[in-house]
Amino acid sequence: MSNVIHLLTGRPLRSLDEVLPFPGECLPCFVGRMVGSQGCSGGLGWVEQFRMHRAKRASALTRRLAAQGALCDCTLTDVVWRLSPGLWEWTADGRLLPPAEAPPCVGVRPNSAQPCRHWVSADELAM
Repeated sequence: MSNVIHLLTGRPLRSLDEVLPFPGECLPCFVGRMVGSQGCSGGLGWVEQFRMHRAKRASALTRRLAAQGALCDCTLTDVVWRLSPGLWEWTADGRLLPPAEAPPCVGVRPNSAQPCRHWVSADELAM
């Protein structure tokens, strides 16, 4: 058992790598992965974790996302970005639904807080 406790989750960590963005991983892919494996931080903690490790110059990132309606990490991929309709799947009864899990991140340039091509702005996605 580790003696290192993560501040956001309160859980022991085997390695700090468990809660860091992968090289080239985009913000919504990272936050979605962290919410799925570690849970929501109750705020924009995973967003801030990403910013501190991958996009240090994006100092207004959490304020910008909050202004767009993301009040916590688990709402980021519903309110600000959504999976591209090109990744959605048809059901047997003829409905088009997003996949249960996001595909692996296709990557972004270093120091970017932008989404990879799997994500589109939720505002642009007419539902």
